[in-house]
Amino acid sequence: MEYEAVIGMEVHVQLLTKSKMFCSCSAETFGAEPNTLVCPVCLGMPGTLPVINRKAVEYTIMTGLALNCQIAEFAKFDRKNYFYPDLPKGYQISQYDLPLCFNGWLDIEVDGQIRRIRIRRVHLEEDTAKLFHFGDYTLIDFNRAGVPLMEIVSEPDIRSPEEARQYLIKLRTILRYLGVSTADMEKGAMRCEANVSLRPKGSSELGTRVEIKNINSFRFVKQALEYEIERQKRLLEQGKKVEQITVGWDEEKGTTVIQRTKEYAHDYRYFPEPDLPPLVISREWVERIKASLPELPDAKSERFQSQYGLSPAEARTITVEKEAADFFEACVSLYPNPRKLFHWITGEIFRLLGETG
Repeated sequence: MEYEAVIGMEVHVQLLTKSKMFCSCSAETFGAEPNTLVCPVCLGMPGTLPVINRKAVEYTIMTGLALNCQIAEFAKFDRKNYFYPDLPKGYQISQYDLPLCFNGWLDIEVDGQIRRIRIRRVHLEEDTAKLFHFGDYTLIDFNRAGVPLMEIVSEPDIRSPEEARQYLIKLRTILRYLGVSTADMEKGAMRCEANVSLRPKGSSELGTRVEIKNINSFRFVKQALEYEIERQKRLLEQGKKVEQITVGWDEEKGTTVIQRTKEYAHDYRYFPEPDLPPLVISREWVERIKASLPELPDAKSERFQSQYGLSPAEARTITVEKEAADFFEACVSLYPNPRKLFHWITGEIFRLLGETG
């Protein structure tokens, strides 16, 4: 039997705010000494109260608009209850049934074909602390606890590992154009989880999905999905059932490893966060945010084709990174041949990449 992969992506993005989501501690935690950027609020001390970071809400709305989402007029925060060492309060402040943004879409190109991936929701929450495992003991750094974290959830519209990779590349490009995040996967500023299941080709029913965690590069996303698709295919061909589990990607072994059975929403016992007011999002504020959006990669690519005579492939190449696109446009006014300039710039980029490995 021929099977079809059904893939959905959950992407967590650290936002580039100066302070954390619910307190005044610095959110610039990467490389800081462990447990130095903390306070009673982000450590979950009894009696402390959170305060909403307005800039984080604004950045989330910006992202929702860039992803063609509807922006809620009313949203709220919820408590997501679970117990784990990296969660100082014993719950995470997140959003459940009333997210800030919903019903969007993102177009990607794979093998010359445009694929539209629907965006289910974009919501805002706080990051957890970070665990460091050393043999038979574990250390916790609470610096990251409370950093504004935006979650972007797609519908299960992705059909191949390569589509998943292109979706993440396009999403990172948009986030960097907006300036809401560095989206550096190597530093944990952008982290993704993939949900994948198989079904008979031509069927509309969804199979049992498996969630893949611990993916920290575009290359590993593709490899992890390829491995998991083959694993599930072998089980189905042997007449066995695929269990709904969470697995982690082991990049050294090139395999997925079972972590736990998959939780459901009711397992987290969501309820409205009693210490935070609901959010009423005025249409005037949304329009002001929309007017402030920069020219996004697809629009810039189309303009480069019409204004500078670049081919579609050339325009996509030079606009995938905002810095390269800005550099190209700054040079155009000084050099009369845009296409020759394009080939020189891209040649220099590849040369530099080769020198740095």
